[in-house]
Amino acid sequence: MSRPRDSQRSRVYAWQRTLKGYVCPPEWKTIHEVSAWAEPVWRTERGRYGLARKEAPEFVAAGWGQRRALSYSSHKISLPLWARKRSVVLHEMAHRLAPTGEAHGPRFVAILMGLLARHAGFNLQDMMEKADQLGVRYHSRSVGTVPVQSLTEQLWALLPISEMDAACELDVSWRQVRGASIRLLTHKRARWLRGKLVRLTTT
Repeated sequence: MSRPRDSQRSRVYAWQRTLKGYVCPPEWKTIHEVSAWAEPVWRTERGRYGLARKEAPEFVAAGWGQRRALSYSSHKISLPLWARKRSVVLHEMAHRLAPTGEAHGPRFVAILMGLLARHAGFNLQDMMEKADQLGVRYHSRSVGTVPVQSLTEQLWALLPISEMDAACELDVSWRQVRGASIRLLTHKRARWLRGKLVRLTTT
């Protein structure tokens, strides 16, 4: 029997690339480090999607010549080195949390949105708006509860950025951007450099 067509796959990948911070260098070198981060996330999420007793997927290194991150029906997730980062790990975990046969369908996208908002600091409103722009369908009731981001957290996600560009992006005044930046400056998470607020490399 042939598999149903995964009609949203290319649109979902294009949508992901528009999310600031989604495309980034790997955060972990080893599979053990990935598992240590991912297993607590799985435990907090599995009950939300009807998998309360399901163990976390097994993370394994990519096979010879494998370039893509893969999620298997055997409940394994295989990751090449480049894919050992939150955005990709959460994408593959969303496949394991989504209903069987969902592929990159609306429920999968909604689950991924929820995971990214709760565990990687992505802004849900931004994700939904960009999905709407690209025609990516999502099942909003499958997102789940997400934290409300403060203006400081929203600003952090945009760095590096100028004061005026941030004001336009966040639809606030430059004074509000200046105020939101104070906490980042105080906690030495960012600094102003050549007219832009940039992240400190030591963060």
